[in-house]
Amino acid sequence: MREKKVAIIGAGPSGLVTAKTLLHNWPRGTYSPTIFDARHEVGGLWPNQSPEGSARQPTGSPGTLDPCMRTNLSRFTVAFSDLSWESALGRLDVPMFPQARQVGQYLAAYTNRYIPADVLRLGYRVVRTERLVGADASRRWRVSWIRGSTQKDSQETTQQTNKIESEDFDLLVVASGYFSRPYVPALPGLEHFTGQVIHSSALEKGRSSPTANKETTPRGHTVVIGGSMSGVEAASALALRESSLRLSTDPASDSAQSDHKVYHIHSRPFWTLPTYLPYETSELTVSFLPLDLVMYDLSRRPPGPIEYGIGPLSEKQIAKTNGYFRSLLGAEHERYGHSQKQFPSAKANSQPEWVAIGNEYPEFVRAGVIQPIMGRVSSIHSQSDTGIASIEIETDEGYRVLEDVTSIVMATGFTPFDSLSFLPEDVLSTLEYTTSDPFLPLILDKGGTLRSEIPDLGFVGFYRGPYWGVMEMQARFLGKVWAVEHPYAIQAESHTKDQRENLRILRQPDAEVHRAQFPMGDYVGLMETFAKDLNIERIAFSDDESPAGPVVPARYTHEKDHGEVRCSLDSLQIISHQEHPMSRAVASLAVFRALHGKWTFARFSETGQRTKSGTVAFIPRYPSDPRYDREYVMETRRDAPPAGNQAASVGRTVFGLSGGSTGEFNTRIEVHDVTIDGDKEAHQSAYLLHLTPFYRKQEMGGYVIYARGLPANPTERLNALEVKYTFHFQGVSIIQWECDGPEDNDDMKERINAESRPRLRRRTVYKR
Repeated sequence: MREKKVAIIGAGPSGLVTAKTLLHNWPRGTYSPTIFDARHEVGGLWPNQSPEGSARQPTGSPGTLDPCMRTNLSRFTVAFSDLSWESALGRLDVPMFPQARQVGQYLAAYTNRYIPADVLRLGYRVVRTERLVGADASRRWRVSWIRGSTQKDSQETTQQTNKIESEDFDLLVVASGYFSRPYVPALPGLEHFTGQVIHSSALEKGRSSPTANKETTPRGHTVVIGGSMSGVEAASALALRESSLRLSTDPASDSAQSDHKVYHIHSRPFWTLPTYLPYETSELTVSFLPLDLVMYDLSRRPPGPIEYGIGPLSEKQIAKTNGYFRSLLGAEHERYGHSQKQFPSAKANSQPEWVAIGNEYPEFVRAGVIQPIMGRVSSIHSQSDTGIASIEIETDEGYRVLEDVTSIVMATGFTPFDSLSFLPEDVLSTLEYTTSDPFLPLILDKGGTLRSEIPDLGFVGFYRGPYWGVMEMQARFLGKVWAVEHPYAIQAESHTKDQRENLRILRQPDAEVHRAQFPMGDYVGLMETFAKDLNIERIAFSDDESPAGPVVPARYTHEKDHGEVRCSLDSLQIISHQEHPMSRAVASLAVFRALHGKWTFARFSETGQRTKSGTVAFIPRYPSDPRYDREYVMETRRDAPPAGNQAASVGRTVFGLSGGSTGEFNTRIEVHDVTIDGDKEAHQSAYLLHLTPFYRKQEMGGYVIYARGLPANPTERLNALEVKYTFHFQGVSIIQWECDGPEDNDDMKERINAESRPRLRRRTVYKR
């Protein structure tokens, strides 16, 4: 059998894993893949800031993701089976949720290891493909491209300035990505708005303002439109900016005491999930794990074979999902993490809730920094030449108008149509292509890999919300189908016809059709069904050969003894051991996230006498120290004594989360007392919180995480009295926490002859 030439359009994760699979999973000479990409580097949207000396990999180009943005799924899911993150980054301490630049480095390492340089044609923009029929009824694809251009200009303009070249291939793979063009809806009045309109993909998540020209554009309220993942991320990023400005110690800052709001407009209710979720490991212990490892655990599926499910959701399925989130997240988190709770008088929504991922969003809502509004923008009314507008929103309760809006962020997703523009019209027609539904532009078979009528055309990663494990499975499936001598004999099986019909039903704009957020969102079902089709026996997660455990790519491979597979699985098992530094680090992350917000406190002496009361607020801001990944300023306001004229006192403490941006083993909470000298902060007396394993306790209906605080400087620990912390959790929320430590200086001053007394301890209880 002769070698088959395969053209792969796209050098992102899906294109790279397709080329690797065809080269390495089949005997030499079976396939000869070629990857085309308009960019001059691999990785697609993932930017690569490579160390010096990395061949073929310049830094990220315009249009890539924010290099500091983190993945919203863990490194165990954002990976391929045959390359561990430890190998890709060259170290053992790898972030659980890598930054985008690190994902780019992972893909560069994957390319350097598995894909020869002559397979890559970077800077080649495919402009047209043709499906040709030979005299013997054989099929081939003619791929036409232009070199050196990454512009999205029209084909006619490009033809005048660049030479079009062509080559014939036996097979074609569309791996050009689903998120090809930001989508901005045509809202009435938007064209007259002179303030800033920006798509969420271009929003800087760092310190800068979303307003392009601060000197000429007034700064009013910001409106974020869109209720999916990007809407929550954009609103949270803008809220962090506002929170940081309000904490500014610079008296010249006109934003230090501002009341600029972030309005988040969304059309349906959604759940907001933190990145770490509780997971019971026994009757007595609870562990925190990345959300994907909890949600994609096989033990959540009913007993028996697991089949891929696609199509409309039933009322029972929707109720079961909501019940799962309620039990997992807890009632306290649901108050602000389930947007339906913000609108109790709204009409019942006919569509199922969506899911978003965001650690800070619920508490920003509680604090009023983010104000969610469930409805749809009906019109935008701009003042002439001021950059200020009012926005009218249609809600279930009538119309509402937002005034003084100067920035609009469109978190409205992407359209996939540009990624298909090079396919012939007759092929698109056979694929049931439509531009009216960006969720389902094509009707494809076999988990979104091909269409039986055109078996020499394959798709990898072309669906909304693609998972890396599914990309790898799709590439393997295409390799298996195409390895036979006559792949054109594929017939649509009965269950394939059923899947097509279910997809067609999902396209119907019918309120009775309950469409999931992701049409191919059954990740566990997809992986298990592909494994069955490919005769892959899932690798046991633990030594007891239990079939349960999370679904991750490393568990689905024929190469069980592959060193990279073992490295990934060993790392996965490690995080379930509570005594390991990784588990303690994850507990630090879970505690730190849950402290966000306002608390009341009461302080008691060693004899149980109440001595102080007041409030504390953990207010997030941009980290003041590069060692910190996240940071709070804890503002303490003590109540004035009942019988005195003394004013309430205010104090500041900085809580910094260190280690998260580089690796997880050393992630820890660092605490500093703060003094203000003019407009400058001075951090003093630092100590670290050392978290210990946490155990289920029934008196508050949840579980407890313990910690002890010791001076950060090891030389000071010998004579120091440790501070003990107890955090009472309900779901993912802290509902009460206690601090047991030595009396502070103010307490000591109130004691008679304090110098002659031993240092006593006091207990402080914090509640929502």
